[in-house]
Amino acid sequence: MVLFATATGAVSADDLVATPGLTVEGTAFVLQRPDQRPLKGVELQGMTVNVVIGGKAEAVRLVRISPDPDDTEILRHEFERRDVSGQWHSACEPNFEGETWGIPVGPGAGQASHTGAVSLTCSSGAIAKCIRYGYKPWGLGHNGENLAPYFAACVRMIRADYAGDGSPHTKPGTFIKFHDAAVRWQQEAAPSADYVFEAGWSPDGAVCVAHVRWPEYGTRETILASSPDLARRSVVCTEASAKADGALIFSASRVSPRVGR
Repeated sequence: MVLFATATGAVSADDLVATPGLTVEGTAFVLQRPDQRPLKGVELQGMTVNVVIGGKAEAVRLVRISPDPDDTEILRHEFERRDVSGQWHSACEPNFEGETWGIPVGPGAGQASHTGAVSLTCSSGAIAKCIRYGYKPWGLGHNGENLAPYFAACVRMIRADYAGDGSPHTKPGTFIKFHDAAVRWQQEAAPSADYVFEAGWSPDGAVCVAHVRWPEYGTRETILASSPDLARRSVVCTEASAKADGALIFSASRVSPRVGR
């Protein structure tokens, strides 16, 4: 779920621009107040911002803001919105661990469709997951790599967006293993016996596909049939061939899929 921060007051679906003075640095809101010291991060706890949800302006409260215990650079935000009866409740659906926090991200990272929009993404979504995995689009990798392309590749991978057309082919809670040369180069590099190489990923989708995560959402044959270039590169699809074709991240998944570990 992605929400869009907008200007205060009445707005329409065409007014998806950042609230005047409200920007994002990393995962922290920054509010520039006229002639006053700016507020940043946890200082905005308790404030309310206007967002567009389904083309309608709504108020969202920043109920609680706290550092992620596993990465203090990431600020978890508990967002609340009103239901039809006027009662406040969480704006995010629980993730696989039952958490309902989310984060704000700037234009580009949130993949907002309107220039200048600040998006609020929930922890159950691919954007927040990839940032938490270490693919911070504002950051640098182990060897000084720009992580923005890695972040975009990760979002494609988490969604199993093989053709790069925005079509997901996975289920919530599906566990995969993956590695790269910039962030997670020492993690998940050797899949166990029930995991096999799935695909190499670029910002535009899979570089090649060895097998699909959930055939019920599209078989390898049907996915490749929709993308001749992807089919050409997938005739031989190994980690080595994917790397040669420009893949940044390499995933492995179960041949017999299931949700969870």
